[in-house]
Amino acid sequence: MAKVTMIGSIECQPGKADEMESVLTSMVEAAASEPGVEVYSYHRGEGDQFWFFALMSDEAAMQHHGQSEAMKAAMQAFGPLMAGPPNMSMAKPIAAIGLDL
Repeated sequence: MAKVTMIGSIECQPGKADEMESVLTSMVEAAASEPGVEVYSYHRGEGDQFWFFALMSDEAAMQHHGQSEAMKAAMQAFGPLMAGPPNMSMAKPIAAIGLDL
């Protein structure tokens, strides 16, 4: 099975970046126990911008991730903080340093 990545950006509502950071941290904690999650990370950029990178063992793990009860609960807190829809893309990793592809 081929590994898959999810890469994206999220902009939160003005003044909500600290709250967004806390919610995203809880999402990472929720994903830690999910099967097939190899890398799951959020990164804070300038202003109200956040970046996301995940590496999953396969597409089934990626699909399972979005359906877990912990992730559904975290998404309820995450959704109202966003300024608009997230910009997410799935890809297949081809080369990396520090990742077991």
